[in-house]
Amino acid sequence: AEAYAITCPLITKADGTKIQTTTGKDGSVTKTETKKDGSSVTENKAADGSTGTVKTDKNGQTEAKTALSNKAIENAKKNGEAVKAPVEVEAARNSGAAPTVKVELPKNAGETEVEIPVSNAKPGTVAVLVHPDGTEEIFFSIPTENGIRLTVDGSATVKIVDNSKDFIDTQNHWAKDEIDFVSARELVNGISATRYAPNATATRAQLWTILARQNDTDLSGGANWYEKAQLWSKDKGISDGTQPDAAINRAQMVTMLWRTMGQPAAGGAANFNDVPANSYYAQAVAWAVENGITTGIGGGRFDPNSTCTRAQIATFLARSMK
Repeated sequence: AEAYAITCPLITKADGTKIQTTTGKDGSVTKTETKKDGSSVTENKAADGSTGTVKTDKNGQTEAKTALSNKAIENAKKNGEAVKAPVEVEAARNSGAAPTVKVELPKNAGETEVEIPVSNAKPGTVAVLVHPDGTEEIFFSIPTENGIRLTVDGSATVKIVDNSKDFIDTQNHWAKDEIDFVSARELVNGISATRYAPNATATRAQLWTILARQNDTDLSGGANWYEKAQLWSKDKGISDGTQPDAAINRAQMVTMLWRTMGQPAAGGAANFNDVPANSYYAQAVAWAVENGITTGIGGGRFDPNSTCTRAQIATFLARSMK
């Protein structure tokens, strides 16, 4: 006979506190205690030994913490998946109201991919790392279907924030999700607080800046807004640093992205009629196709010399990071 989740009857204490306990068919246990003032505590114990606690006060402020077990981490790594934390939170529009989640790994677990379930996850959902001194910075994270994925080493405390910029000119655009993803992570800015200009072209200096930001380079100071990024791109062999104001084309975009990623080798050649095997960008295009970053423009063409729009840049970048 198959065992189903068993929910115990709701217990109401004399002071109005309600307690609900559910046991899953896999042996996991969830216990939620809700007080009369609306505050609540949910404790989860997963079948694999991971635990999670979500506390919400009467004003709706949520604090969660989770300790992941060795068994959960082993299983996830074996399956090539992120470890799912047994807590669920709801992202808030600003850092002050956002839930905090403390993730703790067992000793010697090493770098581990963790998925935090978020009930309202979208491409603009980000994890904001809270440093021990209270300062905050956007942490590298990838939105998943039901949450957000990040790499943790030891322990980390993050706030889950919906940092979507909601640009008025991208709402019905084919690249809306990718633009939301890169702009929420502050890699590509709008041209104003309300507009992204998806179909405008980007310059070489703008791309150096985007790639330098993605690699956490300090761009403050410098003789002009792009000098630090220009020096970084030359120093790392990403670009020769010339023609900062020239529009970036598709061949240059994909090549700089590939160099930023360490010039990974591609398994085969890129089968496009307009990508000669001996061109400087042939390897980069092959890598981009292999990794689902581009499929070309159709008709067996990549269109290397066509200018790259801000929407295409967001798309190349977002796909390369996922």
